[in-house]
Amino acid sequence: MAGRYDADPSAADWRRFGRLPGFANSKPKYIKPDGLFPFVRLHSHTGQQYPMAQAFEQEITKLYETREQEREARRLQSSLSPQRGPRLSNLSLERFRTSIKYQDRPAVADIAFCVAAYVNGMTEDRIKRALEDDYLSRDPSPSKRAAYIRRTMEKARRWTER
Repeated sequence: MAGRYDADPSAADWRRFGRLPGFANSKPKYIKPDGLFPFVRLHSHTGQQYPMAQAFEQEITKLYETREQEREARRLQSSLSPQRGPRLSNLSLERFRTSIKYQDRPAVADIAFCVAAYVNGMTEDRIKRALEDDYLSRDPSPSKRAAYIRRTMEKARRWTER
């Protein structure tokens, strides 16, 4: 990142984590008599936000989500047993929605469930039925429900085809 954003490379290695204003300067030579370390002080600031902050945040978020999806797909692939075939008996939407990994992100849990279901050979009708039986929204509109289910299944299908 230091090279990419023209920063000081000598201040950008893994040992420099937390060297920002508001963090403690934990160099042994700066320890106070009470055993605490002084906080890093910001001496000047223009008041302007880094112009690429939003793009950088989006890029990092996308990279993280892609890595997590790949990890989940590998985990699901390794859960298949060649001796017994696909494991569908323990695959349920409820297990994904109650997983700590998808806490407070039920739509992500739905997509992960669909990916797992596709990878494990579950039929589209059965996947659709699971999503319909436990629809997320309180909105009773059948068209919105159908659109959500169609979008979710399509995203999962595209992911499994990669």
